[in-house]
Amino acid sequence: MGPLFSKKKTIELKAEDQAILKCKMCRDNIKRYIKRLENDANLKKQKAKEALQAKNKDRARLNLRMEKMYREQIKTADGQLEMIETQINQIESAQSQKDVMTVLQEGNAVLKKLQEEVNVDKYKDISDDMEEIKAKNDEITEFFKDRGIDEEVVNDELDKLIASVQQEAGADLPRANEEKLEGEKQKEEEKVKKVAVEA
Repeated sequence: MGPLFSKKKTIELKAEDQAILKCKMCRDNIKRYIKRLENDANLKKQKAKEALQAKNKDRARLNLRMEKMYREQIKTADGQLEMIETQINQIESAQSQKDVMTVLQEGNAVLKKLQEEVNVDKYKDISDDMEEIKAKNDEITEFFKDRGIDEEVVNDELDKLIASVQQEAGADLPRANEEKLEGEKQKEEEKVKKVAVEA
């Protein structure tokens, strides 16, 4: 039957990533080539020595010429390697600059949008709304001040509540100082009168 999930997924690279990949592959090939040339040059030098030991100057000269040829090829390959390395660095630097530019542009767009949402006119609208709400609250407060709460009714309700609680508990609660209560009652009445006069 064969494997069901054997399809290879192809990874699509950006143009700059492909360029960097090709440059790096070429660089690695050049490095291997230089290594091979160095080995060949060293080998020819060794053979030239051996030819001299064998008193064969022509063979030694031939091997030295070959060694020089390999050295020249190494220089050429070194120049190519330097150019490839420079190009890799330039592409990576440009890619980094492009990424930074993209991030800055996206950040700028977000910043502009936020500034549009948070502007002085909107602050003014909010401030006006808050002033309006405050004015309504003040109006409601004044309305209830004008109605004046009858403190005598409140004190009577308090006395009834105390008596009710004492009956339910079956024990006498301590009585509040009546003189103190009377003094507080007079103060409250004076406040209510003062507010009514000011209004």
